[in-house]
Amino acid sequence: MIVTLAGHVDHGKTSLVEALTGTNPDTLSEEKRRGLTIDLGFAYADIGGHRVGFVDVPGHHRFIHNMVAGVATHQYALLVVAADDGPMPQTREHVDILRLIGVDHGVAAVTKIDRVTPARRDEVRAATADIARASGLHLSAIVGTSSITGAGLDELRDEIAAAASSSSVAADDRAFRLAIDRAFVIKGTGLVVTGTVHSGELDVGDDVMVAPSGRSFRARSMHVSNRSAERARAGDRCAINLAGAGIDDAQRGHWLVTPDAFAPTCNVVVDFHVLADFPRSVKHWLPVHAYHASSHAEGHVALLASPPVEPGGSAMIELLVDTPLHPKHGDRIVLRDHARSRTIGGGVVIDITAPKRARRAPERLATLARQRTVDAATSFAQLLAAGDVDIDAFRRVRNLSTYAFARVVDSVPHVRLTLEGRAFAADAARWNSALAAIDEKVAAYHRSAPHSQGLKTQQIRSTGVVSNRWLEPALAALLADGRIRETGGHFHKPGHRPALPPDDDALLRRIEASLDAAPQPPSIGDIAKSLGIAFRTVDAFVTKMSNLGYLVRVGANHALRPARIGALATIVEGIAQAHPDGFDARAFRDAAGIGRNLAIDVLEYFDRRGFTRRYGDVRRVVGAASALSSR
Repeated sequence: MIVTLAGHVDHGKTSLVEALTGTNPDTLSEEKRRGLTIDLGFAYADIGGHRVGFVDVPGHHRFIHNMVAGVATHQYALLVVAADDGPMPQTREHVDILRLIGVDHGVAAVTKIDRVTPARRDEVRAATADIARASGLHLSAIVGTSSITGAGLDELRDEIAAAASSSSVAADDRAFRLAIDRAFVIKGTGLVVTGTVHSGELDVGDDVMVAPSGRSFRARSMHVSNRSAERARAGDRCAINLAGAGIDDAQRGHWLVTPDAFAPTCNVVVDFHVLADFPRSVKHWLPVHAYHASSHAEGHVALLASPPVEPGGSAMIELLVDTPLHPKHGDRIVLRDHARSRTIGGGVVIDITAPKRARRAPERLATLARQRTVDAATSFAQLLAAGDVDIDAFRRVRNLSTYAFARVVDSVPHVRLTLEGRAFAADAARWNSALAAIDEKVAAYHRSAPHSQGLKTQQIRSTGVVSNRWLEPALAALLADGRIRETGGHFHKPGHRPALPPDDDALLRRIEASLDAAPQPPSIGDIAKSLGIAFRTVDAFVTKMSNLGYLVRVGANHALRPARIGALATIVEGIAQAHPDGFDARAFRDAAGIGRNLAIDVLEYFDRRGFTRRYGDVRRVVGAASALSSR
């Protein structure tokens, strides 16, 4: 268990940690010289059979940013109030920050009781209880202590041991993230980063990335609670040695994450609450300092759907920061004013995706409202019901592991679609309805315009049966299912042939008769001669009929009827079964009973349509015969 201290400057936090653990967490020379904690300090001890880590934080208001860096949601609070001073400004601010970050349980120590009367001690205990109660921090006890005499230390240890016994971090199936609060080089070892694991697990040997830089490394070794370990879990404080990393590769404020969690952002939507004692309302574009775990960035508040937020009020805001942060859904962010003199408030992260259009667009606000849902599966279902969902973006916002993500998305019926290389989920019923609508539009068009080849893409788009975004994937799905076909840029039902004008119909019948008259189909030139029509005219007509699907042009001087192509494909399949290592043109020519030139034209047509593939002098069947005909 990790215990985070909180309290006003010079109230004895460091002395208390040293009395409990035997370790002075102040390590900086300036800290020792001034007797003032400036940065985070760490100490560990075995208490009641449990390994307990203590994070000592600075109490001076100028170092609040370092205090925020030491607090994480999984931690347990040790609120320290000096009996002689009583609660002070930073006492209240620290308690507010604990609650804003999500730490809601702890114990309080009233220190320096050797300096005051019992009446004063009881007065400070009561005041401490009032502050905790007002903020929602649940204290198991308020223990009077003295680091000089040792009074109350055993009782405090018992409270911490009891908390450690009942403390358990729920099974965390999110991706690994560690907030780096220190980075240093050990000679002969290399770069070591330390911090609190906010989610997931990491094993020695796993690959990790530093955010926001995106540099990749391997976890060579690690320590958890100051002891060698093979795995770090959510809630642990750990130190990780990164193979191949240098001192410039990581620093406080960076994150160590698994590659599938990497998603730095400068746009963070937050369900924000303003502290009741903040002296003014929060207005649009208020400059702020944002604190997220050990990270800090300057930025502005953009109000999304509300007037200025009054003290004690809440609203959904968008935080735009100058340097990237690495938050996830459910994380906590604390905002302080531009002068860093007061804490404004804090909130829970909803989304980390930059808006594609206006940030206050009604459809975006509706999407964000669905993202607020805590349960990932419920949120996914709500988003899916309203429209398509960017699968990878949803997973990264929610920081779901591969296993957890599969469990979430598989719980809701959907279809997966690809657009511009990205995977999306669409509601299965709505998607199938859109496909059926396109199918029916094509069929209806055939009935109303029998002389037309079919509908072009723009004509289908103008019907509005599917959004422009998904028109091409929808057409591709219908083509793949064989529900429609495409010829010359026109989409039509399988088997549809546009009604021909009488002259075209008569000429087609004469050409078909020529093709059917002999086992060896004549060339286009021979057909032109037999009909007494100029070659150019017949050649152009054959091309037109091929585009319409009445004929299949297999080469520069040969065309066949679709049924003949199907019969030849059946012959090829039979030869391929008899010759699994491949067949040559002669075998096909002999089996089909056609001339060599036509055999070559047919085989090359089969190659072009993906039915066969040539390997040197032989061919193999690699596709389906159904792909050969346009109709």
